[in-house]
Amino acid sequence: MSLRLKLFLTYSLVVIVTLFTAALGSAVLVRQYADRLAMERLDDAARPISVQVAALIRGNVTLAELVENMQAQADASGMHILWSDADGNLLRQLVPQAEPALQFPEGALPHGVPQGTTGEIIDDAGADYFYSAYPLARAPAGIARAQTLILAVPRPEAAAALAGVFRPFAWAGVIALAASIVLAYWLSRSVYKPLGEVSAAADKIARGDYGYRINSRDTGDIGKLAQNFDRMAAEVEASQLKLRHFVADVSHELKSPLTAVQGFSQALLDGTAADQETRDKAARIINDEAKRLRRQVDELLDLSRLQSGQFKMDSIRIDLYDVLKHSADLFGPPAADKSVRIELDVKPGLWVKGDADRLEQVFNNLLDNAVKNSPPFTGIKIAARVEDGHVIASVLDHGPGIHPDALPRVFDRFYQVSGVRTGVGLGLAITREIVLAHGGGIEARSAPGAGAEFVVSLPSM
Repeated sequence: MSLRLKLFLTYSLVVIVTLFTAALGSAVLVRQYADRLAMERLDDAARPISVQVAALIRGNVTLAELVENMQAQADASGMHILWSDADGNLLRQLVPQAEPALQFPEGALPHGVPQGTTGEIIDDAGADYFYSAYPLARAPAGIARAQTLILAVPRPEAAAALAGVFRPFAWAGVIALAASIVLAYWLSRSVYKPLGEVSAAADKIARGDYGYRINSRDTGDIGKLAQNFDRMAAEVEASQLKLRHFVADVSHELKSPLTAVQGFSQALLDGTAADQETRDKAARIINDEAKRLRRQVDELLDLSRLQSGQFKMDSIRIDLYDVLKHSADLFGPPAADKSVRIELDVKPGLWVKGDADRLEQVFNNLLDNAVKNSPPFTGIKIAARVEDGHVIASVLDHGPGIHPDALPRVFDRFYQVSGVRTGVGLGLAITREIVLAHGGGIEARSAPGAGAEFVVSLPSM
């Protein structure tokens, strides 16, 4: 069953239950109103008859005269006229023309009640009757034990009570039901439509159409869902694009050393490398390219483990001053070979928590890039300070710099700034992941011709 059908059936069921409850409540109210109206009419008709009976009794009329007079009243009003004794037993009754006499259990009739008492009684057949009772000051002739005059009428049937209002209510209910079902259909459609768009979009993306977007303008909850879905789709598309680039980059980076290994190994196999010097050269190249492949594979594995959180690192108290000084000392000789000066503007007491070897790898990567890209007779500055609960360390060179368009991608895997940066393109990606694993952040700042500055921020202790 589709969600749209479920919504429609749910709305329709709510409407039907609501209308049924309203109809049931209306029926109860109409029945109560009909009972009250019947009781009032009975009381209005019974009072004159009770007065007339009392007058006839005071006039000492005979029983025959009383019966004749009251029978006419019973026929005219449709009321049953009954006399009961002090125990509530029926002594005599007059019934309207063509109606059967009533039978009541002993003691069931009202007795000893105030004048004009109204209520309900049930005869032996189970029929309901409304009554109005009047105590007699004097028993009529021939009914010596009579103490209470009772005038009764059948309680209105429920169907009869509802007959007058059923048709208008029925038509109103049918119209309301039809309108509500139409509204339920519209509501289910309006609710399902954006959900259907999300479902269709998910199906398209599952089929490989990563560029599909919903572009919903709805500001409600479902609209927010659609917007979040679009953001997710954009991230999926970006991930797929990165994956394709990654596969292409890995293939490209591995192709060169593999080609060299294959070519020189083939030369050794087919005898092209005839003399010992040529064979030694081929062996050295194969060895160098194999080491290069090993480094690339190791870097890829390290990067993968860092990004997946599976890379184990120490978490000890470290003075970053020692790390920075050691890196500066390590790259001092290769920098001096290029007539590049390394300036260390760092003081002890830069306490952080982390893995000293991995943090040294971070600054070794940054210094390696800085030395490679620094022109002769320039300088590299290493600075660090404590600021707002963080240790801020930076490496600044005076090389050709990085174009602003390339800055957002310098930390991507295999990304190389064309004509400027050298290497495979994994160093900065690994650097960023190590810094992130320490709860810090890294930023590249540069402009073409103005050098490059890499700023690392780590939580201080």
